[in-house]
Amino acid sequence: MNNSKTVKKSVAVIIAVVIAVVMAATSVVCVALTSSQNNGNGSYLKDAKSVVTEFVNNESYNNYSYMDGLFAKANIVSVCVNELTSPEDETAIAKSLGLNSFIVTDADGNIINATEQDKVGKSILDFDNTKEFKKVLKGIAFKSTTEPTAVEGESGVYNVMACITRTVGGIVIIDIDTDTYTIVTGEKLADECKGETIIAKDGKIVSSSFDLGGANELASLGVTDSMLKAKDFTLTVNDIKYTLSAENVEGYTVISGTVKEDSGFNYIYGAVVPAVAFAVMIVLAIVVFSAVSKVKEEIK
Repeated sequence: MNNSKTVKKSVAVIIAVVIAVVMAATSVVCVALTSSQNNGNGSYLKDAKSVVTEFVNNESYNNYSYMDGLFAKANIVSVCVNELTSPEDETAIAKSLGLNSFIVTDADGNIINATEQDKVGKSILDFDNTKEFKKVLKGIAFKSTTEPTAVEGESGVYNVMACITRTVGGIVIIDIDTDTYTIVTGEKLADECKGETIIAKDGKIVSSSFDLGGANELASLGVTDSMLKAKDFTLTVNDIKYTLSAENVEGYTVISGTVKEDSGFNYIYGAVVPAVAFAVMIVLAIVVFSAVSKVKEEIK
């Protein structure tokens, strides 16, 4: 009888220990998995912040680099083209420089050569898109550009005209579609970030790695001030949930994170792991009871 009671007590102790060990292990696994996701968001945000900081620090250089590239192409035209240059050579030069067109004038603004031959013999003042370069022709400015305009249907591509003075008098005007302006606007910054990232300024989206379907403001995505102030928040874009974190950097709102894996990560540590733990406990209990029953039989 005493042996039977001792066995029962031993079984209870063993089961309690097994349950405690399994539950502790389950807790550790779940905490580790949760911590891993939180740390991931933090690393994504840190990376995005460094990208934006570098962009801000290089803002002046980026603008100079963009403008210098345009003027360098105009200078090549200035050196290579005069009133005697053939249409075939003009076409070849424009193609090699990636230009839509160019115009070369004399000191009075009369067009002496151009990729569009019907403009030769006319004045830059005769055309709306070139008469604004009169200040360069008159020596008021040494060089100038138009405000870039986005090319429809071409992401990150802008049309711009640039003008410089010729050493022999007159000016050169080039027309080009270019993607180099993105180093000034920063609209490709999110592509440089490791996580899914949105970069905004004054509420307007500057760059995004998401497919936003034309949305250009944080408010149109449902992002609120309270969400931005939280440690992390959930945002649904195109029916996909993301876990994101946000911070202000040099006047920019930087948001970065990753997919919220409701059907994967959360399901694993919220349902699968506990279920497996419970199954393990049942198996262990069966094994222990089997072993105890055998011992009891031997005692008898």
